Amino acid sequence: MSNPSQVDYEGFFNLSVDLLCLAGYDGYFKRLNPAWTQTLGFTQSELMARPYLDFVHPDDRPATLAEAEKLGLGAKVIHFRNRYECRDGSYRWLAWSAMPTGSDELIYAMARDVTPEVELEGGLVEANLAAATRLALLTALIDAIGVGVVLINGEGRVAHWNKEATRLTGIQTARAVELTLRELGEALTERVEDHLDLQSHLEEAPRATAESHFPMVIRQPHREIDVTVSPAVLTSDGAQVGLVIVLHDITAAKELERAKDELIAMVSHELRTPLASLVGFSELLLSREFAEAQRKQYLETMLNEGRRLTDLINEFLDLQRMEGGYTRLNLGPADLPTLISRAVATAGDNPQTPIEVSMAQDLPLVVADANAILQVLINLLSNARKYSPGGGTIVVEAKVRDNAVEVSIRDHGLGIPADALPRLFSKFYRVPNSDRRRISGTGLGLAISRRIIESHGGRVGAESEGLGQGSRFYFTLRAAELEARSGDVLIVEDDIGFAQLLAAELTVNALNSVWAPDAETADKLIDRMAARAVVLDLIWTGASGQEFLARLRSSHKSPVPVVVVTIQELDATETLALRTAGVVAVLKKHSGAAKEAAGFVANALNSSSSSGIAVPLRS
Repeated sequence: MSNPSQVDYEGFFNLSVDLLCLAGYDGYFKRLNPAWTQTLGFTQSELMARPYLDFVHPDDRPATLAEAEKLGLGAKVIHFRNRYECRDGSYRWLAWSAMPTGSDELIYAMARDVTPEVELEGGLVEANLAAATRLALLTALIDAIGVGVVLINGEGRVAHWNKEATRLTGIQTARAVELTLRELGEALTERVEDHLDLQSHLEEAPRATAESHFPMVIRQPHREIDVTVSPAVLTSDGAQVGLVIVLHDITAAKELERAKDELIAMVSHELRTPLASLVGFSELLLSREFAEAQRKQYLETMLNEGRRLTDLINEFLDLQRMEGGYTRLNLGPADLPTLISRAVATAGDNPQTPIEVSMAQDLPLVVADANAILQVLINLLSNARKYSPGGGTIVVEAKVRDNAVEVSIRDHGLGIPADALPRLFSKFYRVPNSDRRRISGTGLGLAISRRIIESHGGRVGAESEGLGQGSRFYFTLRAAELEARSGDVLIVEDDIGFAQLLAAELTVNALNSVWAPDAETADKLIDRMAARAVVLDLIWTGASGQEFLARLRSSHKSPVPVVVVTIQELDATETLALRTAGVVAVLKKHSGAAKEAAGFVANALNSSSSSGIAVPLRS
């Protein structure tokens, strides 16, 4: 050690703050500088007495062994990191550089304590992960909310464009992102009304120091948008780093506001007119004496105006219930030709506007609330006649289209201008035309019909070649063939409430059921389902229960047991005829009739399946 150069190297070795060492291929330290003790707390003797791998964190040992193998093959190690144990049980991160000496199987190595850097890196990773998580949550929130949100960065370009912004404007996110505000205005040019005004607002937005609002109207589909622009400002120094643009769809609110205005106008006219007639004629009849014929004429006028007022109020309340979701449809298989026939019968004969019916053969049953669809048919037939003052045949057609049945009603009346067609099914809307002013109406019938058909999952619409060219109204209903299912019992009953109660009682007896609201629907169902019994009412609109029972035994050749539940008063001859036709029980319809009928059906089926003994007849 007398050589000056050797003394200098020894001084550097001992004074270095880095951890210097010589290690052997046998896995032991051969020499260590004082920095090891200063860093780890172990003495040099303690560190050299055990394999250096003992001090390495267990999770880092495989990687450390791999690096040692590379050194044994003559490779260098640069900036390899692992954790070394301290005397207090903690660990420090060391970053290594090492190289083999070659012939004497020793390794020169230098390690630096990088624990603070690693901890800082870990903190940054955690911070980045937390920031990324917050960003993902905020992005999901922005995309999920029901308003359009556009984020503009400090460079004046679109940084985020949420899904609602795409829905409102029709511009996809991929196209919108990175656009400048000017380019965004240009992209919206063909889609909005008054695009020059919009462009001006967008170009002024970066200079805004406070929240601002301006309107935007999308052309197709028509949407009215309230646009809010807010500066994005840092809380630390108040610097503006971007903009937040919010697109709020106010179309529904505007339509509601217009509907309220129309309602007020309708109330002031449609309600005042019949009320004025009722009050006026009442005052006349009370204050003066009139001839019997005159008096009768006034009373008839009052009656007509009262009915008109009642219809208006009922239609308005019906529409409000449907829009509020308070009206529940009683859906089931329905025979459309029967409903059309009833609607035509209700419309009555009129030589000036006769009604012709053209229906495809073997129309399938449809899924419908029979009463609701009847209401739609009657309304459309009534309109066809009202708006055909010059007369002409009204044609009702029904045909299959794909998996639905389309019903159309065509007239040769006043026709509809093209600009009126989109609003035709709106509340209180009536085509503004002098020829229609003398035609009474509330403007609610078509709105109600639209609600009914859409609640059935169908479509409704109108077509016309223009004024004086007549019109065609149509709607669709789902075919029931694919939904027809087998059931133990066919319930033939026009009272949906009693039918539902009866179905519930049959379920208690482990029997399922299918409901038919009339005899015509039952005729089609009986051949398609494996009914084992029938519960039958006798009094309906259309064919009677007795007629259906006769067809059940003759045309359908069905021997299934039948339970009759009716309010009809039957004499002995009628009861005997029912028994002869195979009715196992005749029950009076009362509060407990559903339970009794279900019991008779269950007994009849059990008797026929197990013993073959007929069930005693009751009446």
